[in-house]
Amino acid sequence: MRWDSPLLGFVLGMLAPVLGFVAYGTIYVTAIRPHHDFQWFVQELFLGTPVFRPRVVSLSLIADAFLFFLLDRMGMQRAMRGVILAMLVYGAYIVIALGSSLLEP
Repeated sequence: MRWDSPLLGFVLGMLAPVLGFVAYGTIYVTAIRPHHDFQWFVQELFLGTPVFRPRVVSLSLIADAFLFFLLDRMGMQRAMRGVILAMLVYGAYIVIALGSSLLEP
């Protein structure tokens, strides 16, 4: 497998928001709500509150932006296309999740 491939960019683009989620959750429970822990962030805030899921996922996508510009610095344009595709997949999820949360009473 070549390093500059759309498949590698897609895989990295799908995994980078997971690291962004962990980073955002860590910042949230240490700086914003220090009386809670990371397990509370995942269980109660993210999984327990459907309204917050698309918002947290969209904030986690900032990690993909960092990955995109890192790949640009390295001259890996084909892998950048995979990252864009991964961002579009996450974007479709966000739009669908926002639409379904608006329909709930």
